[in-house]
Amino acid sequence: FTVLILQSVEKEDDLQFKTLKITDFGLARESTNTTRMSAAGTYAWMAPEVIKNSTFSKASDVWSYGVMLWELLTGQTPYKGIDDLAIAYGVAVNKLTLPIPTTCPQQWKELMEACWSYDTHERPTFKHILKTLDDIARSKFQEMPGDNFYSMQDDWKVEIEEMLCDIRFREEVSCSF
Repeated sequence: FTVLILQSVEKEDDLQFKTLKITDFGLARESTNTTRMSAAGTYAWMAPEVIKNSTFSKASDVWSYGVMLWELLTGQTPYKGIDDLAIAYGVAVNKLTLPIPTTCPQQWKELMEACWSYDTHERPTFKHILKTLDDIARSKFQEMPGDNFYSMQDDWKVEIEEMLCDIRFREEVSCSF
């Protein structure tokens, strides 16, 4: 996924009320209602059905969008320091999902978990995601001062690293702080 900003941005912090476009510049070819992918792509953003069957749909795009939400919220790289094949195996076989920090606001947690449902039919539609994001934008989370949010992200970074260390340990990959 690539996020494009429709309007020009004059200042670094001038992103409020801008129109964002989510695009996919991946290698794909159209085939009926699904698209077949080549082996190209990054496992950290791939839905389990894409890893297993090399096909994707709107539901697999929702999975990837959930990963992007996690990135935006935490400011971290998905599965940082974990081998690509371990990620692919973990997601496709062991139902591995990204670690959600314990202090993550409930609405964000529920949205990401819904996006990462292993049943493709249980994943939300983009229309539902947009409504949920609109609800979050109107919630108390939006009123949080930036300093508090960045402090929260700093705490999450430590917690996420500990969770990823545990994943690396389980995948028999060495872990060092």
